[in-house]
Amino acid sequence: MKNLHFRDHFKNFLYDLDDFITIYENNLHVFNYQKLNKLSDTEIIISLNKTKVIINGSNLKIKQMSKQELLITGNVLKVEFKYEK
Repeated sequence: MKNLHFRDHFKNFLYDLDDFITIYENNLHVFNYQKLNKLSDTEIIISLNKTKVIINGSNLKIKQMSKQELLITGNVLKVEFKYEK
């Protein structure tokens, strides 16, 4: 009988480990982005695997950046997802 790893399957179900975005307080964390397309204090556009994320707001800044992750701060007013085919 196979050992079912319920916790691992549940974690994979809850989190798409390819890429994800979390929003808390005035921070937006993006994991595993592909490209930073546009950066201004009112709009940031990021490419994920098959999605473009358009972040609108005011006083937007990239607080931390690595090869895989972005931490954006500011007054986030809208987050829009455009799915590419």
